Amino acid sequence: MISEYFRLGSINKVFHEHKFNLPISFAGYDRVLSKFGVVKSAGPNSKLSESLYFLSLLANYKIPLEKAYHLYAPKTIQVSTNTLHRMLHYTRLGLTRRQGVALIISPKGHPEKILMGNDFSLTTSSLGNKGDLSLPMGHSKTGEPIRDSIARVLQNEVFTNEVVNHKFPWEVIPEHIKPLVCVNVADISVSIYKLELPIAKKSFSSFKLENLKYLDINYLPEVSFRPGIKDVLDYYANLDSENIFSEIPTIDSELNSKIFALAKQPVE
Repeated sequence: MISEYFRLGSINKVFHEHKFNLPISFAGYDRVLSKFGVVKSAGPNSKLSESLYFLSLLANYKIPLEKAYHLYAPKTIQVSTNTLHRMLHYTRLGLTRRQGVALIISPKGHPEKILMGNDFSLTTSSLGNKGDLSLPMGHSKTGEPIRDSIARVLQNEVFTNEVVNHKFPWEVIPEHIKPLVCVNVADISVSIYKLELPIAKKSFSSFKLENLKYLDINYLPEVSFRPGIKDVLDYYANLDSENIFSEIPTIDSELNSKIFALAKQPVE
């Protein structure tokens, strides 16, 4: 969480506001993160939104990757064609090589209310719609405790201020929790977890999502969604709460289905 501030050059603001002195060594910086209970980054995946939107362009316009890159890639793009080719290759094979977590968060007793916000991590409008509606979500590490995977997303996209103020609510993460479903979004297997928050908890903060608020699953606005999010919401809306799966189901996102179709009918 705070590591993202550092990468974006905003760590100065955070540390100055809370009376820390800069410059700071990386070792000292790591100790500060540990002191604040921050679950550290799952890797150099900060430009996931760029990658997903680029794959969406391929799926929607049915043009070769190099042509799309030439037509739409701005000079500031950080994702390379090699990375996109690798993602496309794995996706066409129906394989995943990375993991992620998305959270369906509701106030206690109101499962129809879902916490959502606008994703402003995509800074280039030519690659998609800045401000797409999204659930809190992010990358996770293979083999790490589920509690850490969930906490990383909460710290980044739901309770940022609480982390800075040493008040992160660890108690909202159940000791034993299983995903509702896994959704393949490009080459990422995203595990979907359901959390309940006390009704009184209505204050949320994030440096990635804006306008965080509860929306009714039955009356979602007619806007664009971050890739994979609508698939998760549709699954949740049709979920039979009485049906208990012995195995966690896995579904493909609409993005992946389109890419599969392209693989069967290659573009010219």
